[in-house]
Amino acid sequence: MTKIRGLAYPLQVFNGSLKLSEDFDTIRDAIFGVLETRPSERIMRQQFGCPDFIFDAVTQPQVVLSRIKVALEEQIPDVGFEVTGNIEEDGGFNVRIEWSIKDVPQPSISLVLKS
Repeated sequence: MTKIRGLAYPLQVFNGSLKLSEDFDTIRDAIFGVLETRPSERIMRQQFGCPDFIFDAVTQPQVVLSRIKVALEEQIPDVGFEVTGNIEEDGGFNVRIEWSIKDVPQPSISLVLKS
């Protein structure tokens, strides 16, 4: 497999240089980049990012999960995503992102959206 390299997310300085990530960590960093960027925040890539659900009341969980999955699939090609979630008793919304590269499963990512 060819090594994939990119800047680590979040951006960090390590030994006087920008920290790099490699291979699957680069893809994981890209996932967080999409999730933590709102559309139109990047001037040259207006469509990049995922809508902000932090302060939305989650009444239709499938809509939120679908929008997250579409944003990831549009911005990170060649990676398979499965996005699931559930609403907690305290109103928080757990989101779990399962992802794989060439049918090789990678460690899942879990997020909690709370207002």
